Amino acid sequence: MPQLFKSIRSLAGKIYVTTEIAVIGNALQVTVNTRLQCRLKLIFDYLFFHILLLIPKLLVALYYQNSTDLLLLSVYMIILPAAMLMLKNGASPKMVSFLVALSTLILPMASSFFNNQDVSPKYTMTWLLSLLFCYITINRRTTLFLGSLLCAYLGLVSWIKVHHLAFPVSEGYVPEQLSPFMALYAGMYILFLMRVFGKHYRNIFMLEHEQTIQKQKQHSSLLNQHLTKQFIILKGLSRSGKSKYLDGNKELLEACLVEIEKQCESAIDYLDNGKLPES
Repeated sequence: MPQLFKSIRSLAGKIYVTTEIAVIGNALQVTVNTRLQCRLKLIFDYLFFHILLLIPKLLVALYYQNSTDLLLLSVYMIILPAAMLMLKNGASPKMVSFLVALSTLILPMASSFFNNQDVSPKYTMTWLLSLLFCYITINRRTTLFLGSLLCAYLGLVSWIKVHHLAFPVSEGYVPEQLSPFMALYAGMYILFLMRVFGKHYRNIFMLEHEQTIQKQKQHSSLLNQHLTKQFIILKGLSRSGKSKYLDGNKELLEACLVEIEKQCESAIDYLDNGKLPES
């Protein structure tokens, strides 16, 4: 059994890596900005794991023959791979992010409405993740726009409930039968949040740490070059001073000593402050 799990995990890892390379591999190679690289990885992870997240929902909808959810989930399964294809073909990450965020907000709204205006955690967690994704990958203004759509829908649901209005309910929607799956949905969304968004921020920290180390190495190399230059100058001045001393030329000897002192102070300043001299 452990060997089976190991094989499944290895296969899943290979599928993930292969898909990632196929979708955003080229974009990552030509992108120098670490923030943009992390954003591309976040978009891919959100799409990839959202597709996986839809599979249990699809099975539940299929089991209860919920026609509305089956239709909307089928649309989901078309939009998300299409977004991957757009990303692969060089579409703007912000445009892809907006399409995905809007889809993962509007489609659950439609499902919620036709499922007796259900606003259980099954839907609210999807909406919150959609807004969080939008905020990270696009900007605050777009997130506020999508958030206003969500608030408008929730306001509509409240108005419907208060006035006891009746709308057709999707066939196969039985709240009592879906309740046992709420814990499953919550667990899946927690894992999704940890894997996608947690990995995103870990990627940022790791890439920025690597970038900082690289900058420190470059700075250290340049500092060593300048110090080497200083010591070569000092060596030359020392030899020149020795020659002037032997010749009895005290004025030039004093000038050499002053210049040696100046170069030593400059080198010490480089070491103390870590600042390179201006070109």
